[in-house]
Amino acid sequence: MLKLTNVPAKNSLISTKPLYLFLATAGLLVPWFWLLQDPAALLAPAVFFQRAFANNIATDLTTDLLISVFAFFCFVWIELKRLEVSRLWIFVYIALTFGVGLSFALPFFLYRREQILERNS
Repeated sequence: MLKLTNVPAKNSLISTKPLYLFLATAGLLVPWFWLLQDPAALLAPAVFFQRAFANNIATDLTTDLLISVFAFFCFVWIELKRLEVSRLWIFVYIALTFGVGLSFALPFFLYRREQILERNS
């Protein structure tokens, strides 16, 4: 069985917050660069999903992403309880995931998590 360790964020030699902030910024900008290349897919959900499942490789990547999103939501739900933060925050992360992308929502959550851990230590 895994044992929980409560290592304070201040004891780590290198803060991970700048890395998470950099990854969140990249996750905000890079996917949207590609999405804006095809505005028709952005404006029509049917076209978007048709292209997301256009062939076996696209279907593989899309389903892999959807499973990762579900795992992320489970992780957020558990961490919000563990950190004693209102679970209503999960709606923020759901909106960020479907409004921007998992590549932004996940590092943004990890950044906020580090802030909370620092504040609580």
